[in-house]
Amino acid sequence: MEDIKIAAISMISKPASPEQNIDRHVKWIEKATKYDVDWCLFPEMSVTGFCFDRNFFQASEPFNGPSTQKMIEVAKSFNITIGFGIAEKDQSDLLRNTYVFVSPEGLLGRYRKTHIPPLEYTIETSGNEFTVIKTRKAMVGVNICFDNWFCESGRLSYLNGAEIIVAPFYMCWETDIKTDPQKSYYAWRELAMINFRAVAWQNGVYHITINSCGGISEKGVEYYGPPLVIIINPFGEIEAETPAGQTDEQMVVHTLKAETLVKRRSDELFHPRYRRPSIYRKITE
Repeated sequence: MEDIKIAAISMISKPASPEQNIDRHVKWIEKATKYDVDWCLFPEMSVTGFCFDRNFFQASEPFNGPSTQKMIEVAKSFNITIGFGIAEKDQSDLLRNTYVFVSPEGLLGRYRKTHIPPLEYTIETSGNEFTVIKTRKAMVGVNICFDNWFCESGRLSYLNGAEIIVAPFYMCWETDIKTDPQKSYYAWRELAMINFRAVAWQNGVYHITINSCGGISEKGVEYYGPPLVIIINPFGEIEAETPAGQTDEQMVVHTLKAETLVKRRSDELFHPRYRRPSIYRKITE
């Protein structure tokens, strides 16, 4: 891993409106490049936008389709690596919740969400592997939304070579930004304190949470999730985050230091090296 300056963007995406959403991506990338960043990272389904009817399927496309090709053009134009979410229609016409990385060199890779919550059963098909994507500066794993509730997701991403785990979300809490933005934010932050810090520390990875920003009520979707970005280092420490109580889109710019990752993984007691897989078989039953 090399040092990477990232912009993580909590953005509003219109349901089943990829062209409009790509325009929003470009506006944020334009802002981010003023800070000379290497990467721009966006939330779950950031290009397609979530909805739960025919519009969603009609807006889906092959992962290397028109939206991805447009984002490759954007990456070349701004000389930047971009991570974004799409509704992927595969060769069997199955719908996948997919996160894609592109760069000026072209398509770097994709990850398909492996854990599908009940709300999405009727529209999505799960992926079956924790793909790690090779970029110029780091190996990146992706755990999309519900994936993050399973400790195996982070561990398998690490075992497959991840140095960074990007965790894109499209999620609101019991209290949403419409009713109590401060409480909504801290409910989310508490989750990160309990869960994502452990993932980062146990696996010696950077963990980057990026939630979609709320404020949508159309095409059968009402979504009021808090604008939230949390960046956690391999020691499980929060290095950067969005301020509490916000209701509009947010961007966090931060540099991930290679030295921090090396220091964590070179610790004599970095526990993944003492794993005993032969006695963990019950986990896979």
